Amino acid sequence: MAITIKDIHEKEFTKQVRGYSIDEVDDFLDELADQMEAMVKENREMASQLEALKNAPPVEAAPAPAPVATPVVEAAPQPVAAPLMDEPQYFKNLETTLRETLINAQRLADETVAEARKKANGILSSAEEQAASITANAKAEAETTRAESAELKANMEDYRSRFVRLLQDQAKLLKSDETLFTY
Repeated sequence: MAITIKDIHEKEFTKQVRGYSIDEVDDFLDELADQMEAMVKENREMASQLEALKNAPPVEAAPAPAPVATPVVEAAPQPVAAPLMDEPQYFKNLETTLRETLINAQRLADETVAEARKKANGILSSAEEQAASITANAKAEAETTRAESAELKANMEDYRSRFVRLLQDQAKLLKSDETLFTY
């Protein structure tokens, strides 16, 4: 069935999450319908002009007066009427062109989405690698801190035990009967 201008004006597309802009499609279809309407109107006018020329009575030549010496002037060529356009075929071609345009636009949209997904996956894997690196560094730093803490505890215990021994030795000296100081 041939698409008419009315069909283009009334065409509704299904709405999708990732699809074409409805306003852009509507604007394009309106512009297309207006242009088609102008072309159809022009074709009808040309067809009626052609029909009028076909039905017009032939112009009879008046009896020629005696030959007078006049310069020869060529008559302007008559415009040849364009053959009538096969309207259903025109609309079928237009439908095919529109369909191919929409398919190409959908293909481009699909490629764009695929490229965006590829970039998103690359960013995600990069972020995961960075997170793994940060986690490994944090674990290594935590292990280093534990080792330093254990070493500080060992040093503190060693200091405490030596200090206790010193105090014990000093207490023994004070308790002993020997005089530390002589006067």
